[in-house]
Amino acid sequence: MNSNLPRFLGPLGATLFIVCYIVATAIFLVPGIVARNAGSVEASLALWVVGGLLAFCGALCYAELAVRIPKSGAEYRYLYAAYGPPLAFVFAWTCLFTQPVSVAAVARGFADYLAQLWPMEEAMRRAAAAAVITLFAAISIGSTPLATRLAGIAAVAKLLALLSIALVGIAMSTGPEAASAVAAPAGGWRLAQLGTAMVAVIWAFDGFSSIATIAGEVREPRRTLPLSLITAIGIVTLVYVLTNVVYFHVLGFDGVAASDAVASAALGAVIGPAGASLIAVMVMASALGTTAAQLVGNPRFFVGPAEDGLFPARFARISPRTLTPVNAILLTAAIAIGLLAVGGYERLIRLYVLSYFPLVVVALFAAMRLRRREGKPPEFSMPLYPLPLFVFGACIVGICVASALDDPAGGLFGLMVPLSGAAVYWLRFR
Repeated sequence: MNSNLPRFLGPLGATLFIVCYIVATAIFLVPGIVARNAGSVEASLALWVVGGLLAFCGALCYAELAVRIPKSGAEYRYLYAAYGPPLAFVFAWTCLFTQPVSVAAVARGFADYLAQLWPMEEAMRRAAAAAVITLFAAISIGSTPLATRLAGIAAVAKLLALLSIALVGIAMSTGPEAASAVAAPAGGWRLAQLGTAMVAVIWAFDGFSSIATIAGEVREPRRTLPLSLITAIGIVTLVYVLTNVVYFHVLGFDGVAASDAVASAALGAVIGPAGASLIAVMVMASALGTTAAQLVGNPRFFVGPAEDGLFPARFARISPRTLTPVNAILLTAAIAIGLLAVGGYERLIRLYVLSYFPLVVVALFAAMRLRRREGKPPEFSMPLYPLPLFVFGACIVGICVASALDDPAGGLFGLMVPLSGAAVYWLRFR
């Protein structure tokens, strides 16, 4: 695949691609979930900073691995290089469910905000989300540069929109009418509550490694990949924390904690009913940009396994006319549309985090195995090795365990998907 796909993304394009992938619907929707489970303004902001630090640690790990293996496919490539086919297949099998889940969640966020402008029943919301997935699958099939260009434009628009919310909120708001009580939940913080809050934060930062999925299409990958990963995380963390500060300034803690559409509530409190409509448009545009990026990056998870004989070879086929992995894109879009029937936004993001991120940790520990075998890569090696790897791994595992205690069904899903992949591998190849 990597010899047939052109390297066209430079540092700016790669950075904007990551920003566009990360900043989707979460920052407009999940701050209320974080606040309710954190219990205070200070704790909420601290969790957002922790999320940025975790993403930064993860980005350092991805940068070293992506420089060592500059091929599209990200974690699958690292697992295959370090551990061989069995574990790589389990990850690829898991991605059959998780990557389309993330596409479905973002498209569903688009539909939920469209319903604020044009009231729709559940069936119509699913149809609207399916239409978005179909549209951007077609664009991704037609031209990868066009799809990534749309994602880059959307990234700039998202940052301007969030900064506009911040400026308007600070300039026009005098703060909440009444001071809110700032206290931990009764009985103190519970591990499950902390896990639920951090699942929402991790989802908001999901996509920080997105450029690694198309590393085979990046110019000068040994310079571009580390630079774009680290720069994008810094930009997004700063914007997220600033946006949350504005939410709390406008609504107070109680107002944020009580809202499932906090951006609409905040702008509505400042400029009136028109604010909700304006935010709906912003969120919809943000979701469209992220869907464009997802339907470029996510299908690359299936091309590598197909090239290596673990998935049907047809998913490695590159169109000679458009130079895109047509069948892999169609597979991702089809499963995503089917997953729209699973449930709403919050359910989808929890299933995604609990099933995908534990295997991400396993994939990143490939850095240790490859260092022992081949030495550290001279082009880029993670600073303070192996501290970023251990911090990221321990925190992600802890978050997933805590969240599974609060949602046993989601935890069971996260466990059964990779176990079913292991069973399929054993039946097919052993």
